[in-house]
Amino acid sequence: MSNFCPKCGSALTANTRFCPGCGAPVDQAANVAQAQPQPAMQVQSQPVYAGNGEVRNGIPAPGFSDRVNHREVLAAVKKNRRAAGVFGFFLVPLPLAGFIIYSLVSGKMELKQAALIGGIVSAVFLIFAIAGAVKNRAKNMYEATVVDKQSHLTYRHRNSSDSNEMITEYTTTVRTTGGKTKKIVEQEGSQIWAYNYLQVGDRFRYHPQFAFPYELYDKSKAPYIACVSCGTHNPVEADRCRKCNVPLLK
Repeated sequence: MSNFCPKCGSALTANTRFCPGCGAPVDQAANVAQAQPQPAMQVQSQPVYAGNGEVRNGIPAPGFSDRVNHREVLAAVKKNRRAAGVFGFFLVPLPLAGFIIYSLVSGKMELKQAALIGGIVSAVFLIFAIAGAVKNRAKNMYEATVVDKQSHLTYRHRNSSDSNEMITEYTTTVRTTGGKTKKIVEQEGSQIWAYNYLQVGDRFRYHPQFAFPYELYDKSKAPYIACVSCGTHNPVEADRCRKCNVPLLK
């Protein structure tokens, strides 16, 4: 392998003691060292992040999952809606049946009166069930970023008495991609999902059709991934729900 004279630039061959062009002595150590092939630089392999919806060693790459349209996920959502409808169907006539049974067993209420009161209560149940279903279907998916989180004490009216009880209210403020500000308000005694799961600066999507509606953009920071079908908390490394085996949003 050729080298070059540092004085005149003439080409040198290995083990040359004097430059054939200018006669200058050549440093043999430098000549030999430069003549030897240099080892290739070791390049550290970098983590390869897959495309949207794919994972690397079980940890999801940043991005929103395309599994929202996975056939198993859609089937699970449909099954849950059907189950909720069946439950509501059996729940609505319970007050009517209860008052009639009470009238027949106790004899303290006329059957006609029991049927009337039970029918009114069942009708109220039906109205609330229909209103809840319409409200849930009217909700839309949105994408947002958490901008603030606050908690404070407030009072809630007790249903069993005229007194109030002090509880903690949790407010998660988010700004949607459309520039709108939303406040997710949760109260002590109910599911505290948004406040516990989302942190300030987190980018997420809200999926109203799922049992657990929040999906983080960067799931590597998530404390867990909740199943969209049953809400079970799963390790971030998991690919399917450990309870119902439905694919997780990864």
